[in-house]
Amino acid sequence: MREPPRCPDDAYVNERLHALLRARIDEPHHVTTALSLYIRRIHLGKLLGLYEAYRLVTELAGSVVELGVFKGESLLFFARLMELLNVNDRSARVIGFDNFAGFPALHSKDGADDTRVGKHQGGWNSADYREDLLALINAFDHDRLAGHKPRIELVEGDIVETVPAYASTHPGLRIKLLNLDCDLYEPTLAGLRHLYPLVVEGGVVLLDEYAFEQFPGESRAVEEYFGDAMPVIRKFPFYSNPGGYFVKRGSTSR
Repeated sequence: MREPPRCPDDAYVNERLHALLRARIDEPHHVTTALSLYIRRIHLGKLLGLYEAYRLVTELAGSVVELGVFKGESLLFFARLMELLNVNDRSARVIGFDNFAGFPALHSKDGADDTRVGKHQGGWNSADYREDLLALINAFDHDRLAGHKPRIELVEGDIVETVPAYASTHPGLRIKLLNLDCDLYEPTLAGLRHLYPLVVEGGVVLLDEYAFEQFPGESRAVEEYFGDAMPVIRKFPFYSNPGGYFVKRGSTSR
């Protein structure tokens, strides 16, 4: 008996979109101003989830902090939302932490290596995209309204080390949206220990791989940190990632 055809047909859709984009590669203005023509519904779902998370904190004080930048897609998307929705709040920034070298050694609570999803030492290495990200941030800097006041800050290095150091040297930092997207146990736990106390009441915490079987370390770190005060974790219905989110309330404050 034949397998039913895969639906949607990812290979066909990607092939057609890539061909259409290549046909217009000499018209960059068209591509940059008409992205909605080419974005796939699953990737639109990701953007909708990030937008909904930011919409929940638009009227709150504080900055956006992201652990795990990779290519910078969500980092720049949050920065653009901040420019649109909080244009006159020049105190708010988007701060991204990443080593730009891929996963460090895995903890035993991360489970076994799984090369199918890049879960191994050096996996999800974004070194090849670092210079592109810096160029994209520079382009964004020329597009924001207050040229003298940077919106984006990158903190490079091992998150387990850079997060506590940054929190210690920036005692005035307050966070309205904390995006935990480092997938693994140790950096997720470090982020919660040192940054969650700085999340304001009503702030949102995004958990990119929560409840993902391939990345048990993130779920274990969250559950270990909160223990009996575990918050109710909800999920946006648009896409798999973020795996969950919650709003900081009095019962989830530590």
